[in-house]
Amino acid sequence: MNCRFHDDREAYVKCQKMEIGYCRECLENCEACTDPCGYCQFRTQCIIWELCKKSEKKAQLEREAKGEA
Repeated sequence: MNCRFHDDREAYVKCQKMEIGYCRECLENCEACTDPCGYCQFRTQCIIWELCKKSEKKAQLEREAKGEA
C-alpha cells in the first residue's frame, strides 16, 4: 500500500476506518487523519490520532469543522 498523497512512497501507517495509507511525512505533518472531528470506532487504538493529538494543525481542523475558525 502506498501513501495517499505521495504515490511513490510506501505507507507507514494505515487508517483503519478509511483503509488509506500514509507515509512518515504525512504523519509527522498531521496530514493523516481524514476525519478528525467525526466519530471513529478505532480512535482509542489509533496511532495516527495519538501522534497528532497535540498538533496545532489538528486543533485548527477541529475549529474549522465546528465553524469557529
